[in-house]
Amino acid sequence: MGKRILIGTAEIARNTYNLSLGFRELGHQVDSLVYAKSRLYSGLEYTLSEVDFLDKTTYATNEHGEVVPTPPPSFYTFVEQYDIFIFNSGSSLLPRLVDLPLLKSLGKTVVSRHCGTEVRDYELAKIFWTDFGRFYPYYQKDLETPKISCTIEADLLGLSRYHPALANKMHNVRTSERFADAVFSGPPSHTLGLRPYFQSGPSIDVSHIDCKIPGRKVPVILHAPSSPLYKQTDAIMAMLDELAGNGLRFELKLLQEVPNHVVCKEITEADIVIDELSCGSGLLAFEGMAGGCAVLGGHDGVSSALPRNRPVLNITKDNFKAAVTRVVRDVRFRTQLAELGREYIEQGYSSPPSIAQYIFDALKREKQNKCDYYPTLFTEKGTIPPNEPMPPYLLKRNLEIMLRYGVHPGTDLPRLIREGLLPEEASAQFDHIPRWDVSKLIQEGPWILTHPEARFGSPHPVPVID
Repeated sequence: MGKRILIGTAEIARNTYNLSLGFRELGHQVDSLVYAKSRLYSGLEYTLSEVDFLDKTTYATNEHGEVVPTPPPSFYTFVEQYDIFIFNSGSSLLPRLVDLPLLKSLGKTVVSRHCGTEVRDYELAKIFWTDFGRFYPYYQKDLETPKISCTIEADLLGLSRYHPALANKMHNVRTSERFADAVFSGPPSHTLGLRPYFQSGPSIDVSHIDCKIPGRKVPVILHAPSSPLYKQTDAIMAMLDELAGNGLRFELKLLQEVPNHVVCKEITEADIVIDELSCGSGLLAFEGMAGGCAVLGGHDGVSSALPRNRPVLNITKDNFKAAVTRVVRDVRFRTQLAELGREYIEQGYSSPPSIAQYIFDALKREKQNKCDYYPTLFTEKGTIPPNEPMPPYLLKRNLEIMLRYGVHPGTDLPRLIREGLLPEEASAQFDHIPRWDVSKLIQEGPWILTHPEARFGSPHPVPVID
């Protein structure tokens, strides 16, 4: 019998829309709820757009500084319809995830899917990205953002989930880790992670993307950043200008603040998509593969490993010019890369039903302690920067998560108390914190510790340019 599923309540990279398609294709009853449409996906339609309980919910604070919401009866009537709730990008039914404890108390299954900025701490991200030879583009902006005042959870209710304050990002991560049945994210973003988690990548619906592999001698290069700062557009454009000045022949199309359906039409007419210089590969990379383009992006196969073997040619600032020159001049190589990408899409590794099934599989694997990633960056390197608040309820949640999900056996737990990341009384419970059996895990790279079953994706390796 099919499950009743609600997906929402934010739209990032078509995740809510495409996941709804995927679960429906698997035979489940699905509603999609988005409170505010994305500027890039304004044409997408969802089954729900409004609820009547948001303005009628009141909020109190318990003795631990945690928010206790009191929603109206209509909230419970609404929730009763569904078995599973899948929330994207730090969103949920009520502000700042405060309904997650309520949903769990009602016996509901909750999946939290984090997409990036809402969980990525700038200090730890700088460490992670540097260890993979990458520049973290948000660091200075985040560092210079005005500090917040926060002593209890209620202080965050009116704050954007994207504010870079450590307490704000940690609230998003810890609330998901503490109350969700499974957490999805990606290592370059999930730098605050304590609990083992999963990664699926975006789901890509190709029904609106035509495939064409032009094979032009003078190719069209497309770059369409959703966030020019994050994608490092300035660096990409500067290096392309230098290549053009040195005689490399190509036509460049730069699309910014353009609706997604327009971008997808332009992809079909392009030869090459340059996604980003940052860690990983975004939705544009998958759309580029679907449209028959050779795709270049920040996919080294380790720092953001899943799904495996995405046919994205890895680019860094060091190899960018060599990679672009090869793909522009070598039509055969470019065509082979485009064909690999289209084959990957046609195999369905990132299709909506494939990602939907992977979420179901993850819920089963979670109960078997077979998650994709076992994070250690926070426990090894986490600190509280000067003038950053750290409300006690988050220290309490840190300890609760460790007691339930364990830590790496090499974790220096007293350090976390010294750094103010665990409550002083936590030392009395150190012996009750489980240690992971790392003999069954694989160290794939800096801060990348995976389970052997973390194989989602293609088994076929992709080309590399040094």
